[in-house]
Amino acid sequence: MTARPVACPPATAGWAAHPAGLCALSWSHDGQRLATGGNDGLIKIWRPRGGTAELLATLRGHDGAVRSLSWTPDDALLASGAEDGTVGIWDTATGERLATPQRNRRWVNAVAWAPDGRRLAAAGGDRRLVVTDRYGRPVTRPLPSPYGVFLSLAWSPDGSALAATARGAELTVWDTADWTVRARPAAGPGSVWTVCWWPGGLATGNAAGRVHLWDPRTLRPRATIDGHGGAVARVTAGHDGAVLATLSHDQTVAVWDARTGRPLWRRADAYPGWTGCLEASPTAGVLAGTDADGQEVRLWPLAPADGAGPGEQEVAAQVGGVLRDVLDDARRTGRDHLTLTGATGRLAAALPALRKPEGWAEAEFVRGADAGALAFFGGRVAALDPARLRRLADRCVTAAAAAPGADLPLRPTVERLLAAAPPAAGGTGHPSAATTAALVGALLVRTGRALLTDTTRPGELWVPRAETEAETEAEPGAVPETGRGTRPEVVPETLPDAEELHFPQAGPYTPARVLTDVLHTTLFRHWAADHRGLTALTDDGHPVRVTARFTAGEGPGNGLTVRIAAARGEDRALLAALLTRRLARACPDAAPPVRRTTSLPLTVPGSLRPWDPAATRVRSLTHADLPPRPEDRVAVVDEHLDDERARQERLLLNEGFAGHDRPDVHLWHTPEDHPTAAALAAELTTLGLRATYGEHRTDPLTESTLDARTALLLLTPSLAARGWPAGPLAEPYARLTAGTRASGRRIRWLPVTVNGVEPPAGLPDHLHSFDRYRYGGEDNRTAHRGHLDALLGGILIDRTRS
Repeated sequence: MTARPVACPPATAGWAAHPAGLCALSWSHDGQRLATGGNDGLIKIWRPRGGTAELLATLRGHDGAVRSLSWTPDDALLASGAEDGTVGIWDTATGERLATPQRNRRWVNAVAWAPDGRRLAAAGGDRRLVVTDRYGRPVTRPLPSPYGVFLSLAWSPDGSALAATARGAELTVWDTADWTVRARPAAGPGSVWTVCWWPGGLATGNAAGRVHLWDPRTLRPRATIDGHGGAVARVTAGHDGAVLATLSHDQTVAVWDARTGRPLWRRADAYPGWTGCLEASPTAGVLAGTDADGQEVRLWPLAPADGAGPGEQEVAAQVGGVLRDVLDDARRTGRDHLTLTGATGRLAAALPALRKPEGWAEAEFVRGADAGALAFFGGRVAALDPARLRRLADRCVTAAAAAPGADLPLRPTVERLLAAAPPAAGGTGHPSAATTAALVGALLVRTGRALLTDTTRPGELWVPRAETEAETEAEPGAVPETGRGTRPEVVPETLPDAEELHFPQAGPYTPARVLTDVLHTTLFRHWAADHRGLTALTDDGHPVRVTARFTAGEGPGNGLTVRIAAARGEDRALLAALLTRRLARACPDAAPPVRRTTSLPLTVPGSLRPWDPAATRVRSLTHADLPPRPEDRVAVVDEHLDDERARQERLLLNEGFAGHDRPDVHLWHTPEDHPTAAALAAELTTLGLRATYGEHRTDPLTESTLDARTALLLLTPSLAARGWPAGPLAEPYARLTAGTRASGRRIRWLPVTVNGVEPPAGLPDHLHSFDRYRYGGEDNRTAHRGHLDALLGGILIDRTRS
């Protein structure tokens, strides 16, 4: 359901709320008060008046960003969930904190009171949904998430059901009478970020930018709104359920007709935050959100303005002028593309219908002749001819795949992407594979058409060749495309009980994506691929063979056919279920696969590639990590696969990418702990982050921290032995904290306990609040990977790029 929306109506009110940034909004049920939660750990209660608001109370008690707020039906109590891992209950009249019913959780993404005001649900980073009374007494056992971190939750209007979303493609709904799962419908593709339930309606928003509308009684899909270019972080319904508002990581707010899905208005340059700051009033047609920086509250009418909105012609003229200047500059320099500069940044802000990407996802838009044609890929590159840039990426893949044994090297700069693309021999116009840049590589990884082979050389991709309809199954002893390294001794096998999956409707799920998804599971330590399929060895040395063939056209034999042979039946079953699940996500309308047993040779070549040796300990799964239940095994591998693709994108984009040289994290450590900091920085680099360390002088240390997104403090035995006040980090920390408080700047601190040491005496309270990350001292690699995953989540928590 798409149509052109009109411009956003002008805001009716606005006021400064949290200089460090807003994280949560919640209206009281009478519509008279608005509660806000900030990155500063404060909760503020406001009464909007005219064009501004009166501050009624400031609630203090959280030591981390406040992510979610919920009023009881009588508006007497307010519940809050925060990054410090606690849930608080506040008296809204006095501002007193009455109880802390939940504590010691990793972080809390969502809290919600039941309609009876007696039950409180909270969910978040520890993958548990906990329901208690207001005193913290459990109402039921903790409800686990098989799909990862919980992101949002909502009670049905009558309290008979509780819905929650997580980092999986499903919506889970529990029956609150006996707390059994009532339904778990697919709501993807990608993670389901948000759920909203109102009388007569239910809506979810997912990572693909789509809003699914459901029948709240049968929990069957009713309609889909596909109007965002990034993940939908928040869906909220108007007081009468006739209008929906959405906030997306494409940095837009949109308002829709809840019955037809017709867009009513859209606002660009919205602040998506992490949990989504957008809330419709329960009593009037008013929408609360934030300004572009996420520091001030804005109120808009939900009803669109008449006509195209005030000043639209002036805005259009300004856009055309800015764009012409930018394009003229590109032509004068002899280029037909340009990097995203301040001028194109202003252009992006001026176009209200611009779809900005989620993180580095692909997005493009085209305007008429007056404004010219422009394409944005990954938010960094603008091209006069978007079709040519897309063709260039396709040709680079074709050229690399056509050269046996040739990996696909990537250049770190985008400026030369088109200009340095010489035609291939014979004048075919195909550019050399050497002209591909990191941006194109990230798009290929994201679409499943290429795979990093080694994190120590992230500029190189392996590109699987898709089997054509004229090619047949590989014979035993077929020569692989190329190989690096050797394999353990494996006896060749021929298995007659291979599984064949035939998908008549495959959509974008291509043979190349099948093979890269198999390798992205990280369960395989050695592998070889030719243009017909993939042979790999599991972490414990058992062989697997996967082939994929796509036949275009019409007829019962057309579509995608995948064959899986494995020495162990459990490996074959796991891959079959996983690929079926992945295709259903990529093509939601596809019919279930036709399954049959077939015969497939399983001959292991004499030379195999090693799977990313640098990431084996840091990132890879083993069979020992998988839960016993088959459906849980598939869910864990599916989530891990998405995380691996995101890791590979980060590696490509962090490899000298133009304009992307800001560190993700700067490590604070004592001089004695330099080796520990170096080891952790190397592992964070393997996860696709930029990590800096090694600075101990006060001024350079504070400057490096201000330049980074996150400050990571190593709590080590040497620091504990000295105590915090006498240690070398206390003085620079005090100076940096004083400066950031004075300027309103926020520094995200993540203390990490090294080797299980107790925190040093005198450590500031703020640093204690995050004392849940660990490094070193693990008994096994599974625990080590789990600690690194938790730390990665903490570092990426405020970034839509994750």
